[in-house]
Amino acid sequence: MTRRLFLSRTFEGAVDTILDDVIALLGAEYGNVQLSIGEELVIAAQRGLSADFLKTFRRVKKDDGSACGWALRLGEPVIVRDVENDPEFAAFRPDAKKAGFRSVQSTPFFTKDGAVLGMVSTHFAHAHEPTPIEMQTLKAYSVIAAEHLNNLLGDVPLATKAKQMSEQLYTRTLGQRASAAETRSLGIST
Repeated sequence: MTRRLFLSRTFEGAVDTILDDVIALLGAEYGNVQLSIGEELVIAAQRGLSADFLKTFRRVKKDDGSACGWALRLGEPVIVRDVENDPEFAAFRPDAKKAGFRSVQSTPFFTKDGAVLGMVSTHFAHAHEPTPIEMQTLKAYSVIAAEHLNNLLGDVPLATKAKQMSEQLYTRTLGQRASAAETRSLGIST
């Protein structure tokens, strides 16, 4: 996985490689990468998730009851083995059912100096819990991935890149540009 990651010479390419590799590592059906904008996360890349899912989770705060919100708040991976039985995930059950997933894991990407770059989440169609070795591999990979992404950013602020990638994803996925209100909610200047 690390070798494939280092072959990615653009930030966008590295994000896509991370997502594909983590989905493959964990055997997930769906997934997304979110990037950090201040205290929030925005979806920058996804595989197999619906437009409704993307709208619901387009911007996540650490106090949200989602797995990625918890992981951001706790600073460590969060696994929801079965969203139907997890009381903390109750508010998002309808979204999970509509999107077709029953289980989710979210792992933050921290640089060596402790800066959060983002989050990778994988979603499973059935109740599932990644094995300890899968999660150990993912944790180790997440540090390497964060450093590689940070290096690829160069002089571009992470928030700028996150907003740009999120807007491009939204345009591609929904086939239209975001409304002015949605654009403002992302902090994107028009």
